[in-house]
Amino acid sequence: MYFFETYGFDGLKNMGIDVSLGIFSERLNDVILRFYTWKVPTLSLGKHQNSDDIDVDYLKENNLDLVRRPSGGRAVLHWDELTYSVVVPKNHELFKLGVLELYNLISRLLIEGLRRLGYPVELTEGKKKASTHVCFQVPSTYEITMNGVKVVGSAQTRTQDYILQHGSIVLIPHDEVKHCFKSTKNLDIPLIGLYNYQHKPMEEIAESIKLSFESRFGKARTLSKEIINEVVDNSESLIENFIVNVGK
Repeated sequence: MYFFETYGFDGLKNMGIDVSLGIFSERLNDVILRFYTWKVPTLSLGKHQNSDDIDVDYLKENNLDLVRRPSGGRAVLHWDELTYSVVVPKNHELFKLGVLELYNLISRLLIEGLRRLGYPVELTEGKKKASTHVCFQVPSTYEITMNGVKVVGSAQTRTQDYILQHGSIVLIPHDEVKHCFKSTKNLDIPLIGLYNYQHKPMEEIAESIKLSFESRFGKARTLSKEIINEVVDNSESLIENFIVNVGK
């Protein structure tokens, strides 16, 4: 397993790096675990999510960025959170797993890491379908909840060369997400973050989750400076794919 951290990049760069890691994963031939944060609060849309309901004025007035993810799912407002991504190259045994099988595995590793720190998180077994644009409205199958409310929201994309799953581990929830859309401003969204239960440094949370992944995939290796430079440089050529043309 390889481990990679990048903190404070903007949304386009973050998505570009996730996909760039996927492109380079065949060369590395192992699972890659990445943790990252966002330069400014950023609304991300699923790959095929319609943008015509976005309240562009609200985003501008509140200095919220906007980006389209390479993965599916619904909108997430990335703010006070730790974001993770897991990349699986095509030659790895996990590449054979189905969507829900991989969700299940990754969620259980995340839960193990969070429980090690005392967070009472649980795995959602049943499937509930959100009725709005907002990802955190309800938990889906194999997502992670605390006190019955989703605290980790994840999405996945698959290509012939790699699988990318990434997700938002909420530290402090923000109901501003419902104001990002014209139709959801009066929506009652149950929101919770890890810090509603107890405060642990973000670095400690990341390290505990990393330990859980290491228990499954072996001791983490860091990417070489050469690979890091190539991944980051290549991400620049990808960012145009994540620009949101509002109304499309």
